[in-house]
Amino acid sequence: MRIEDELHQKDFKDDYRRLLANLLFTNNWVNQQVMPFFKDLDLTLQQHNVLAILRGQHPQPVCFGEIQERMVDRNSNVTRLVDKLIEKGYVTRITCPNNRRMIEVRITEKGVEKLQQVDATFPALLERLHNLSQQEAVQVSQLLDKLRG
Repeated sequence: MRIEDELHQKDFKDDYRRLLANLLFTNNWVNQQVMPFFKDLDLTLQQHNVLAILRGQHPQPVCFGEIQERMVDRNSNVTRLVDKLIEKGYVTRITCPNNRRMIEVRITEKGVEKLQQVDATFPALLERLHNLSQQEAVQVSQLLDKLRG
């Protein structure tokens, strides 16, 4: 559906205002798809992001700074996220013996199992994006990369 129809707006002053409205509206639409998906798995999108980062480095630990740099949402509070994941038994945190200011985080076996559960159900979430062809999905991604410069 066109953004004009979604917002009940006849037109926009220019194409860049239309683009901005469309990006903001679409971001909210994507969040409405993603948030319930992860809630059903007792995770948040940010917690999943941390677990995925840790799985990618497993069995090596990852320090807080590197987690922060690799997050999709870089405004996330990594300390709070890690604390929640520790409570759930998905990660461990230790102080680096060589540098007491550096804190290392590792995914646990339970965390790996949780990600396997996510992986098993992830195709159902991605199916919501299949109103685009694979070629269109590549094109949209390339345009978004270009937009961010």
